[in-house]
Amino acid sequence: MRIEYLCRHCHHMVGEIDRPDWSYEDAVQILGLGHLDEVERARTIAYNDHGRWMYILTVCDYCQQAVEAHPELLVEGKLLQ
Repeated sequence: MRIEYLCRHCHHMVGEIDRPDWSYEDAVQILGLGHLDEVERARTIAYNDHGRWMYILTVCDYCQQAVEAHPELLVEGKLLQ
C-alpha cells in the first residue's frame, strides 16, 4: 500500500510510505489510525479507486506556522485564499 501525507490547506506532499506488503488493516494499526472516530477518519483519510493508495490529510510546517502567526486566517474556513 502506498500512503501519502498531504497538507489539508496547501495540498503539498509532506511525506510518503510505500509498503506493498501492507493491507488497509495493517496501515490503520501501524499508523495508529484506529484511534480516530468515524468523523475524524472521513475528514482525514481518502483512498484511490483501486484501494492501494491511501491519502492522509495533515498540516505542513509552513501552514502550521502561518496559522500560529495569524489564527484569523482560519476564520474563512480556508487558510489559503
